[in-house]
Amino acid sequence: MIIINAAFVVSDIHGQITQFKNILENWDREKQMLFILGDLIDRGEDSLAVVREVMKLKKLYGKQIVVLKGNHEDMLLTFLDNPTYETGNHFFMNGGNTTAMDFTSDEHLMFRSYQERAELMKERTDEIDFIRSFKDYYEFGDVLFVHGGIDPYIENWRNTQPHKFYWSRGWWNYSNRTGKTIVYGHTPTQTVYEDKSNEIWIDSKNKYINIDGGAVFGGQLNAIVIDKSGEILSLNTA
Repeated sequence: MIIINAAFVVSDIHGQITQFKNILENWDREKQMLFILGDLIDRGEDSLAVVREVMKLKKLYGKQIVVLKGNHEDMLLTFLDNPTYETGNHFFMNGGNTTAMDFTSDEHLMFRSYQERAELMKERTDEIDFIRSFKDYYEFGDVLFVHGGIDPYIENWRNTQPHKFYWSRGWWNYSNRTGKTIVYGHTPTQTVYEDKSNEIWIDSKNKYINIDGGAVFGGQLNAIVIDKSGEILSLNTA
């Protein structure tokens, strides 16, 4: 059995299937695991194509592929499980309209009720079930992968409330008490850098690494190769 000690990590694809395929050309399938840190869907080019591409990779490579749940997957599933005005408005006003159109190809979708929209989307049973399988976080040796963040106030970060794993921001301003290097997305780096850069943001003091290059906002899709000790092996951009 081959033990893989390095990971190729990408986040916040947001339907940008072309950039996603381009950046995967840098992934060494024989020596690296592939981690996708959530937000595969909404706003971009073709969310359904991204989900299907990841499903295909998962079928081919099995446990070598790990996908985490992002806040956009959280909004989608919350809407599908309870299609009300509140959940529907939240989902569709945050880019869910593009995902819904990709999943249904119904040109009249936006004239239908939220209940009808949800029922049509749920016909994509395989894709929805796959999204439901996404993990909240993943520990890779001395590295922690998460979409949004953790609760910096509690003693054991694993007790972070699930929604905070997808939605948290600003937690990187606090000390890292996990003992791990934390790699995450969710917050475009252009909102963190003073010069609005889309490059990967690395805080070596607290061992925080933000890889969300804001691809769907005119930025770039970033990827990092990191080993189980937290050593960065390479940085990649599409």
